[in-house]
Amino acid sequence: MQVRKYSSVSQDTTLAAGGISASATTMTVASGTGNSLMGGITITPGDTFQVAIDPDTVNEELCYITAQSSDVFTITRAVAGTSAVVHAAGATVRHVLSSDDLNYFNTTSPASLTTAKGTIVAGTGDQAVQGVAVGTDGYVLTADSTQTAGVKWAAATSTAGSSVPDLFMLMGA
Repeated sequence: MQVRKYSSVSQDTTLAAGGISASATTMTVASGTGNSLMGGITITPGDTFQVAIDPDTVNEELCYITAQSSDVFTITRAVAGTSAVVHAAGATVRHVLSSDDLNYFNTTSPASLTTAKGTIVAGTGDQAVQGVAVGTDGYVLTADSTQTAGVKWAAATSTAGSSVPDLFMLMGA
């Protein structure tokens, strides 16, 4: 499953000496700046991290970073309707959010898991979710580690002497 990664603390960097050709599938950034460009994000197989090379210029190109080794990145060129072009040494490299990302959210959103009224979305593991169908009227959502989503609908249980009015009294209502 492709996972798009984002960072709010990514820092701009520049292409190293030599720049990149229009057909290059790797880019090297200024020495020691690879991790700051990534802003604490680690890329694993299937992940992407979008950057713009020469942002806000006629040569702007959007690329996906798909692997990192220090200051060297494996990239997928010309994404989101841009073209692969030559970029000179010193060209700015910036982490960006584009319309391509927003379209991705629209098509992979957990909303696609809600196929019926009352469905909720629950996490099942690292970056994985599952729809949980609505329960029976009067049932409550209960934590249950034996369930894939970690929750289930169950009949409400009561503790002797406690009721909703008792709870309101305890809260000062």
